[in-house]
Amino acid sequence: MRQILIPILIVAAVIMTGCAYEYTEEDGYRMAVINEGFPVPKNAYEVKPEDCTTEIAKSAKYKLKGIGDEEGTPPSDYLEEIQSWGWTELEDKRVGHVHYFEKKGKIMSLIIQKNVFDVFEMSDDVEL
Repeated sequence: MRQILIPILIVAAVIMTGCAYEYTEEDGYRMAVINEGFPVPKNAYEVKPEDCTTEIAKSAKYKLKGIGDEEGTPPSDYLEEIQSWGWTELEDKRVGHVHYFEKKGKIMSLIIQKNVFDVFEMSDDVEL
């Protein structure tokens, strides 16, 4: 029995490591863990977030293959989804791959990098 179990476990481990979370618009979106009104791709995997500061009230970090390129450009359909949830991009505040969005006085920051992205809920007293 043990001789059969070991190869089965090895094959299962190889199959599981081959499955990667990858960005596709078809998978849809869900609420971010730090703000129920801000969308993140449904298949994004949450990892340890950055520490909060006086400017950042809450933070979440996600891994997702294909979410951004080398320059940190997010998929256009993701930006469209954020806007369809009622968020307005503050384009004049954008700095490189850091995007800011506003909705009902709340400001969210989205930082896209290759295969990783951060979502920050900014403190209420922060001035951009």
